Amino acid sequence: MTTKPGARANALAIGVVFLAVTGCSSDRSDNAFSTAPVYSIEGNQVQLEGGSFESEDGTVSLLTAVSGDLDGDAADDLSAILVLDSRGSGVFYYLNVLLGDSSGTSGQAREAFIGDRIRFDFLDIYGPESVSRLTGVPIHPDDHGQLVVGYYTHGPEQAYAESPGIYVTRHWKIESGRLVMVEDH
Repeated sequence: MTTKPGARANALAIGVVFLAVTGCSSDRSDNAFSTAPVYSIEGNQVQLEGGSFESEDGTVSLLTAVSGDLDGDAADDLSAILVLDSRGSGVFYYLNVLLGDSSGTSGQAREAFIGDRIRFDFLDIYGPESVSRLTGVPIHPDDHGQLVVGYYTHGPEQAYAESPGIYVTRHWKIESGRLVMVEDH
């Protein structure tokens, strides 16, 4: 099944309007930031209330989040996987990165589309004590500050109704304030 052009954007637009009408405050403090993070999906800002929100066209929810230093400034940054369940043509996964500063505030979200109907495995920010989840080998210091996502996706001939069968790891880093893909295996 293919996704109708703009279906994800339409589902998100309703959610953004819903947030604007109902308010965006949150008492959540389970991350490195002093205020509730403002995420991004397809360029639209999203602030989740209690980890998710409902709209007429779908649910946006927080799957997982990790913190660590991505940009080398010794302040924790936040990386999160958001899921947009359109209740129709797909379940879309997005990576978000919010760069923090020493005062606990974050800048604009950087985002990357991960996939449709994937099977998520893990999200990690490599640091001094990180060990590869795949090999068990300590992460080389040159790779500290990288963000890695592991998941299963569908092959080119595989139906979306089947369980995803291809394992993928993707690595990103922050370069000049931008989220840049380093590796895709």
